[in-house]
Amino acid sequence: MTPYLNDLKMSYVDLIIKYLSGDLSQEEATSFEKELESNDALKEAFEEQSAAYELIRDQLQKRDQNAFKAKLKEAMGHVVPIKTYRKEGFRTWWYIPPAVACSLAILLIILLRPPGNERVLARYYHPTKDPVVLAYYQPTRGESEPGIIQYRQGNYLESKKLLSERLAQDKDNKLILLFYLLSAMELDRQQLVMELINTEEPAPTDMLDQSISWYSTLALIKSDSREAALEKLHPLTEQEGPYQNDAIKLEKVLLK
Repeated sequence: MTPYLNDLKMSYVDLIIKYLSGDLSQEEATSFEKELESNDALKEAFEEQSAAYELIRDQLQKRDQNAFKAKLKEAMGHVVPIKTYRKEGFRTWWYIPPAVACSLAILLIILLRPPGNERVLARYYHPTKDPVVLAYYQPTRGESEPGIIQYRQGNYLESKKLLSERLAQDKDNKLILLFYLLSAMELDRQQLVMELINTEEPAPTDMLDQSISWYSTLALIKSDSREAALEKLHPLTEQEGPYQNDAIKLEKVLLK
C-alpha cells in the first residue's frame, strides 16, 4: 500500500470510531453508510478499524488496560478472524494483520480517555436550537421580559443583571431562572446560579423543569463537577421529553 493510501485511511479513523461507538447522529450515520458503499478507501479503513474495535471492545468497556495490551500483543503476533460490517452485502470475515496494532493504539487513546468538558459542551450545549428554549425565545416574550430580550441580543451581562432583579421579586419563576442560568453560563458564572436550582427531580410533564435540569447538568460539567452532573442528569434519561435521547447519550459519555 502506498504512503498516500495509508495517510488517507488514517484520516478516517476518528469518524469510523464515532460510527462504531454510536456517537454519530442518525443523519450522520446514514450519510456515513452511503459513503461507505462507494468509497473504497473508506471501506478498507472501516474493515480494519471495525476489526480492531471488535477485538478490544469488551476490554475498553471494562477499562482493563492490561487486557488491552494482551490483545494488542495477540493481534501483532497472530491472525485473528473477526466478523465486522453486518449490513447485507458486506457479510465478510476479515483478519487483523500486525499493521492494525497502530489502529489499536489509537483506539486506546481515544476510547479510554474521557472526553474533555469543552468537547462535551460543544456537542450538547445548543440553547439557540433547543425547542424548549425557542418556545420562550420569541420577541413577544422578550417585550414583557427585558432580561430575555437582552439574552436574545447577546447582551449576557445586562441580561443576567435584569434577570437577577426579576428573580429577587419572583424566586419561583422557572422561565426567568432558565434564562438567568443560560446568561450566567455564557459569562462562565454558572456557579452562582446553581445555588438557586431546585435539587428535586424535574416534573415529568414540565418542560421548563426538564430544561432547567438539562442546562444545570451542562453547567455542572462546565464547572468540572461531573459526579454532580451525573446525579442531576439521570432523571432525564428516564423521562420522556425533548432531552431524553441526548441525556442517555451524555450519561454514557460521563460514565467513561
